[in-house]
Amino acid sequence: MKIIILAFIISISLHFFLFKKYNSDEFTKNNQIKEEIVKKSDVKFVKLKKEEPIVNKPIDEKVEPIIEKKIETPKIQKEVVKKESPKKEIEKKVENNKKIDFDKSKELQNKIINEQIVNKKESIQDKTLENFLSQKEPVNKEILNELQKLYGEEYDKFTKVQKAYLEKNLNNFQSITQRVLDRLGYPPLAAKLRIGGVNVIEFMFHPDGSITGLKVINSSGYAVLDDYSIELIEIAYKNYPKPQTSTKLRFNVQYRAY
Repeated sequence: MKIIILAFIISISLHFFLFKKYNSDEFTKNNQIKEEIVKKSDVKFVKLKKEEPIVNKPIDEKVEPIIEKKIETPKIQKEVVKKESPKKEIEKKVENNKKIDFDKSKELQNKIINEQIVNKKESIQDKTLENFLSQKEPVNKEILNELQKLYGEEYDKFTKVQKAYLEKNLNNFQSITQRVLDRLGYPPLAAKLRIGGVNVIEFMFHPDGSITGLKVINSSGYAVLDDYSIELIEIAYKNYPKPQTSTKLRFNVQYRAY
């Protein structure tokens, strides 16, 4: 029984295999035929019709007439410039130059006049100040003689203001210095030795109240007195009346032994 079943199975499988092979062969044949048909190309001849020439039909277009517009150019009025003769032009130039020169000269004149007025005013002010400062009571002859002894010919070179200042204040310088000497006391060494004398002091006294060039120009003969005079003046000058202009002061400092 087993053998029969086995033989039946084998026969069925053989039939199935043969059937499948047959189908595959048929399928390949059909494909080949189709390919051959496709490869064959049918050529068709087509008759071409003659092309009729295209005739351009005239287009009836209404052409509007072009109207030319007249452009009115503005009328330029020509200004007639009257040319002056060269002589007149030269005369005008000369006149203008004269005016300019006249104006310049006028300005210069005014400047000069103003400067002169200012200078005159200043000189008048200086003179009035000088005269005012030099106004004094009749000069004491003793003071004048003493000043001339102290300054010599140099005194004549001083201004009126300087002379008036010295004549009015010579006694003041000496009295102020004496008061400072009395306050400070007599130089101790000179008092011990009982020595005295007179020396002459000189310095420049300025309007701001300062002094310069303080020195002894005429010695008393004793250094102790001369040195003490310098110390005195360095204290006393602060109380001196100030001058209007820088003035050279020169006066005596007197020491009296008691």
